[in-house]
Amino acid sequence: MRLSRRQLIATSLALPAMAVAQPRWSPDRAVSFLSPFNAGGAFDVTQRALARAVEPGMGQPIAVMNRLGAAGTIMLGELTRARPDGHTLGLLSVNTNAVAPQLLQLPFNPVTDFTPLMVYGIFLGFVAVARNSPFGSLRDLIQFARREPGRLTIGVAGIGANSHLNTARLAAEEGIEVTFVPFTGGTPATTALLGGHVMCAVVAGEVLPAVRDGSLRLIALLNTDKSEEFPEVPTLPELGYSWGIRPWVGMGGPPGLPAPVAARWSDALLEGTQAPGFLQAMRSLAIVPTRIGPAEMRTLMADSYAEHERIARAIRIGRFSSG
Repeated sequence: MRLSRRQLIATSLALPAMAVAQPRWSPDRAVSFLSPFNAGGAFDVTQRALARAVEPGMGQPIAVMNRLGAAGTIMLGELTRARPDGHTLGLLSVNTNAVAPQLLQLPFNPVTDFTPLMVYGIFLGFVAVARNSPFGSLRDLIQFARREPGRLTIGVAGIGANSHLNTARLAAEEGIEVTFVPFTGGTPATTALLGGHVMCAVVAGEVLPAVRDGSLRLIALLNTDKSEEFPEVPTLPELGYSWGIRPWVGMGGPPGLPAPVAARWSDALLEGTQAPGFLQAMRSLAIVPTRIGPAEMRTLMADSYAEHERIARAIRIGRFSSG
């Protein structure tokens, strides 16, 4: 059938509207969110809250699968091998994509071998001690470590965690020798501190329930920004240091995720960060909600990796220990 000139013009004008009206990509089966750390930790709790927030809009159940090991990079490896069909996403963070790669040789690029989707938070790094600890400040810890080299035990959420690398940097700047005790996440590190198995712990928001009930005390923040809930806890810059941390956490997909699928997930995840249940989970763990899209996240990942490579090289740790 031949169309008249008027019909052709009308059809061409209608095409953009028709394209816009087409349904956006949605998963056609259950989705997996891969989690690199222990269930119950700050990352795991917020990732599960985000999953619950986006399930209704995506129309499929989301299962959060914990893949532990190698400072979170076991999960990253699995994500790089996942089919780029939008049914498998994973948690990306400064710990897994910037810090751990300085300590381990990885078979993938921690920056470019992923599809960035969004950053949803900046987490706080607390230095915590027991309620009856003799240490009243970060300076007390440092002075003890200077008097008793190697005796200060510090629980961290794994060798290669942000807490480990930045505390090692602090120890190197102070010229002290400490003993790091690695765990599989912040929750077991907190439990060890409660049980008296370590003298202090450097962990994120999973420590807060024990702080709120008086079992533990906070003596310092590794961050540049203060905690709204605990404004009396000093940051590193307030204690006279020239640096502090601003660690990020977000979501990404495997390499090669098609642009329409990535865009759909970015939109859904960013929208999910406004859900009351998600915001409550973030507040409970003292993670600062942050909404950063894919392009800015890619830049953040590259900058974060470069920053932590400089730190690892300067203190001769991990890949640079023999350099």
